Amino acid sequence: MNVVAVRENVAREDVFAAASSFLARYNISRYTLLAALLVAFLGWSINRLSNVVVERGIERHNGDEHTITSAKRLTAYIIYPLTFVAVLGVFGAPFSALGAAVGLIGLGISFALKELIANFISGLFLLVYRPFRIGDRLKVGEQEGTLKDIRLRASEIKTYDGRMVIVPNSKLYNETVINNTGYKKRRFDVMVGIGYDDDIKEAKELAESALEKAENIESDPEPEVLVDELGDSAVNLKLRGWIRNSGSSPVKASSEVTELVKQKYDEAGIDIPYPIRTVYMDEA
Repeated sequence: MNVVAVRENVAREDVFAAASSFLARYNISRYTLLAALLVAFLGWSINRLSNVVVERGIERHNGDEHTITSAKRLTAYIIYPLTFVAVLGVFGAPFSALGAAVGLIGLGISFALKELIANFISGLFLLVYRPFRIGDRLKVGEQEGTLKDIRLRASEIKTYDGRMVIVPNSKLYNETVINNTGYKKRRFDVMVGIGYDDDIKEAKELAESALEKAENIESDPEPEVLVDELGDSAVNLKLRGWIRNSGSSPVKASSEVTELVKQKYDEAGIDIPYPIRTVYMDEA
């Protein structure tokens, strides 16, 4: 035990000697080092305090955990660089020179990282104004899927076939975005063709009964069946139904209604015709 204690004392003395030599070499007094550590601790404390303030403020406005985490990260990006500059000032670096250097660096970065800064600011606006939430089903350009994450530079969308799409926040904020789950209910349409010899009224009644029988179809707004157009080989009917975004998907609802209509038309003998093309041959 005595040998171990002696070794620990020797190691501790070596560390103190090395630290004293380092401070002496760069003409740094112990008071200056203590002041720098105090400034660093103060910056850390301010960041912790800002985290508490940010969290309470966002919770007061019904913000989610993701928004709180992103806001805390942003305040850290601001506070810690300022703390680093303050520590350099304690060690004797002139604040005017530091300010000029920071300004020049910031100007260069702003030109070089213009798109990145635009995405960063757009990400802040998305987190603050919250035009959509995590889990909403969005269509951005040709991409469509579920919003999985909003980061400060880009957002992540999972397409319906399981692919990941990274969308820059500037595009998500400045361009047209369709939010398929922005409201509680959503309408879906199903097109069905019947023969010209079939009874349109009977076909509409059977289609309406299919909409009423289908699961998860809302009664308000009321489902409807409309004559859409007189096609080349069929009278096309448009079936419209409404579903809750939280309870079903338009793809499943359309599939179910289409299957029910097919069964009812088969039972009633109503024809769903194939496209027909008549070709006249010149005997001459």
